[in-house]
Amino acid sequence: MRYIAMGIPLFGMGRRTGVVCTNCGNILKSPDSSIFAKKRYSTTVAQAITDIRHNHKRTLWQLVYPWSIWFFMPFLILILWGITSINKKRNSEKAKEYKELLMHPKSLDIYKSTWVENSMSTGVLVKLMRINGDTMYIVKTKKYIPFSFSEDEWNKLEADPGSFESKEYKVKKFSALKEANYGDFFMFNTDENGREYPKYLGEVLNSECEMDLGFETIYRKK
Repeated sequence: MRYIAMGIPLFGMGRRTGVVCTNCGNILKSPDSSIFAKKRYSTTVAQAITDIRHNHKRTLWQLVYPWSIWFFMPFLILILWGITSINKKRNSEKAKEYKELLMHPKSLDIYKSTWVENSMSTGVLVKLMRINGDTMYIVKTKKYIPFSFSEDEWNKLEADPGSFESKEYKVKKFSALKEANYGDFFMFNTDENGREYPKYLGEVLNSECEMDLGFETIYRKK
């Protein structure tokens, strides 16, 4: 059995075969010779080697020794910690970028958003048409998808002008809301006493970057 070792065997490299004449003791092939040192053997010897290899295959136990994991565990922990730190930093930077887009919206911005209507939450594209003071006028796509974090699902919604409804919704500007999630859509509503109250319509998908979706959820023409 051959293996890579650093004080203790770590990874099994399988078994090497050797060929020795049992009559005269002549070594036809040493197990320590190079794996590229192949020789032409008689049919009987070649078949014997094949049988030995067939009956002595490497097992998982021999491939990775049980104590190998303890040798590599610190390295695995460092690698995982590094990947986690990079993802957190990337998400933090993306969250700042999205917050800036939401706090300072511009006409023709498009958001991948949830939309709540008739107690059902769906996925739609929302386009900002214009801004008047702290009021934004938005339209949503005619088509919608089941709420999803799949990029393939969101790609089914087209963003050309003809894909949006003509009906405009008058919603509060994000910067006027002071909510935990800056991507919420609240529509102006008036109660029977003439007082305004916000009605929740939906929110920009993952506007706080709590998850790494792998695709953009806010679009602004450069």
